[in-house]
Amino acid sequence: MSKHPSTLLGVFAAAALLAFVAPVYAQDSAAEQVPTVKDPIRFTAIAVQMSAGASGQVQISVERWSTEEERKALIALVGTATDKPGGQDQLLEALQNIKVRTGFIRLPNTMGWDLKYAYQTKLEDGSRQIVIATDKPVSFLSAASNARAMDYPFSLIEMRFPAGKAKGEGKLLGRTSISTKDGKLALELYGTEATRLTSITQKKSKKK
Repeated sequence: MSKHPSTLLGVFAAAALLAFVAPVYAQDSAAEQVPTVKDPIRFTAIAVQMSAGASGQVQISVERWSTEEERKALIALVGTATDKPGGQDQLLEALQNIKVRTGFIRLPNTMGWDLKYAYQTKLEDGSRQIVIATDKPVSFLSAASNARAMDYPFSLIEMRFPAGKAKGEGKLLGRTSISTKDGKLALELYGTEATRLTSITQKKSKKK
């Protein structure tokens, strides 16, 4: 895997990845709606990518939450991933083998991407956290112009809603590798920075 075009992320990378694999404090009891294909949980946000000079509205729809079995299986594979050639193949294959998508994300001027993992928790401070992952590099750019970008096949999204707040914020880590280094988890991003998600709002469920 080539490191030249990428940059190691700092605090947010650790937070996002730990959100993916850390023990769950509690399922978010405040999330009344059970998402389905016909009535998904819909979020809108403003995405800002400073390095690309791009911004626009993002649509995220969650059609189901990942099962605990799916989560545990992925955690086991994350723990064995490395940044060496082929070191993430098992994790990528596991995500690709999830046949029933958890939803989709759509950025401006894109067709959208299926989501493979979606999980929400209620953190110790009462905030609601949603972590999403997919096996595709999500970007304002429809495809990477450099073949080395394909060494970074994952995308991670973290959204947080403070306790009692209707709007949240988060980040999108597109074109990301997931690995373990010296026993620690790490993310590496193809590009210069993550995409910020602001003014995240959950749309109301359809009336029954």
